[in-house]
Amino acid sequence: MLRPILLKATLVLAALPVLAQAPAEDGRPLARFRLDQLQQSVGLPESQARAVAERWARYDQDLFEKMRQIRDIRHRFSDILLGPGTEEEKNAKVAPLLEQFIELRRQQAGLKLKFEDDIRARLSPAQQVRLIMHVEEMQRRVSEALRQGWGNRPGGRLGPRRDPQ
Repeated sequence: MLRPILLKATLVLAALPVLAQAPAEDGRPLARFRLDQLQQSVGLPESQARAVAERWARYDQDLFEKMRQIRDIRHRFSDILLGPGTEEEKNAKVAPLLEQFIELRRQQAGLKLKFEDDIRARLSPAQQVRLIMHVEEMQRRVSEALRQGWGNRPGGRLGPRRDPQ
C-alpha cells in the first residue's frame, strides 16, 4: 500500500523541476500557479510575486538535483547491500557512499535555509506569515489528496482513484 504512494509521490516530485524551471510568463503551470497564489493568497504585488516565484523555481531546480543525487546513492546502497559479499566487504563499499549521502542531506537543508532567507528578505513580516500559512495549507492538501487515493486508477494509470460502483 505504501509503495504505490511513494512511487506516485516520486513521479510528481520528478516532474516539478520541469514544470518550475521557467518564469511564469513562459506558461509553465506550476510557475503560473505560484505567481497567482502569491498575488491572491499572500497579497504580493505582481513584481514582488514574480521575483519570489523565480527564486522558488531556482530552489526547485537545486533541490531536485540534490534529490536525484540522493536517489542515485540509495540505489547504489541497495545494490551493494543486496548483492554478493561479506558484511565487511559491504561495509567497505557503503562507507564512502554514506558520507556522500550525509553531505547531500546537509546541502539539502542548507538550500532550504538559504531559500527561506532569500524569500524572507523580500517580504514584510505579515507577508511572511501569510506565505507560511499558505504553503502549509497547500502541503496539507497534497497530503490529503494522497490519503484519498490520488493515483491508482484502473489499468495502472495515474490519476484519481475511481471506486467501482
